[in-house]
This record gives sequence, structure tokens and C-alpha cells, in this order.
Amino acid sequence: MDIRLVVFDVDGTLTKHSSIWWRLHEHFGTTVEGKLYYDQYFAGEINYDQWADLDAGLWRGKTIDEVMKVVQATQLTPGSKEAIQTLRDHGLKTAILSGGLDIMANDIGRRVGIDYVLTNTLHHENGILTGEVDNLVAWGAKHEEVHQINKHFGVPLEKTAFIGDGRNDITVFKVVGLAVAFNPEDQDVADAANVVIRDDDLRAILPHVISEFPQ
Repeated sequence: MDIRLVVFDVDGTLTKHSSIWWRLHEHFGTTVEGKLYYDQYFAGEINYDQWADLDAGLWRGKTIDEVMKVVQATQLTPGSKEAIQTLRDHGLKTAILSGGLDIMANDIGRRVGIDYVLTNTLHHENGILTGEVDNLVAWGAKHEEVHQINKHFGVPLEKTAFIGDGRNDITVFKVVGLAVAFNPEDQDVADAANVVIRDDDLRAILPHVISEFPQ
């Protein structure tokens, strides 16, 4: 399979941590409200835009410096930098498609050398969170948003690989040429993928993505 573009999830794939949304709830002490909104969304009582706006609204008035403490404490999955560099050395393009937040995804992208990032935008003015967010990647809608990345690089879906671990990656698994579940969070995620990798090092993806890579 001639893969030319590799798109990554962030939380649990490029990093060893859970959702940046939930980590901010933990940091700011808003887990009770966050869990309520989570339950309301999955019960169909609110839509994704409402869910994201309610979450971000809880942090209105908090500082970007506080958010950056969480971002900077984020640990990369071992082998992330090396895996991305190897992909680029072989002429492949790389991207992030995340339902997280730009302040996290952009930072991770810079750390590992990703070419392009598509995620949600957390608004702030003069270093203070406004309580607003631009919702560009909805939960479970990555199959729709991946087309923007394909268009950016001029690479078709059948030559695209997606690397992810969560249930919100299942829809995009179904449309790309190669779906790789990296330490999937449950069996449904594993079942939806073409390849399942259970390894502590992200370089384990390379033989499955690069055709000429030694097995």
C-alpha cells in the first residue's frame, strides 16, 4: 500500500495522557460540571457545539499561563519524534487531526515536527481565556474533517493512514486507506482498524506505514 500521508490523533497516541479537555477540568477544579456536560452530550441532550461551549465557559477568566502548565507537563509517547522524522525522511507528509484544543495540538506538533494541525481553537485575549471556542473537529466527526487535510496536501484518502486510539477515531478509520489502532482504548476501536499495535513506542507503526521499511 502506497501511503503518502499519515494523520495522527493526539491524546493517547502522540502523548501518554488523556483528553486535554478533561485535564483542564482537573486542573481548574471543574470535573463535576465537566462530567455533567459529558453525560448530557452522550445522552443526546445537547449537541457538540453546546458541549464545547459549556466546557470552555467554565474556564472563562483563567489565564493562558495556567493552561500552559498543563500543556508543558504533557509527556510524548516514546519514539514520537523519531517516528515522525522517519516518515518525513521517507517523503511522507504528516498531520494532526484532533478533537482537542489548539494550545495543546500545536505544541505537540512543534515538538515532534508535524507538518499540519487541524483541531479546535480555544480563545483568549490579553492572556485570559474568554470562555469561547471554535469547534472545528467534533467528537466522532473526524471522517468529515480529514478531507480538509487531504485537500491541503493533495493526497487522496486511499493513500492516507490514520493513527489513533479512541472511539472518536472509529469513523475516520472507515474512510482512510490504512487505519492503525495504537494501544486502542477498547475492543471496538481495535475491531475497526486494519492494524492493531500494542507497544510502548510509536516507532512500532513504521513497518505498517512505510512499504520499504524493514519488517
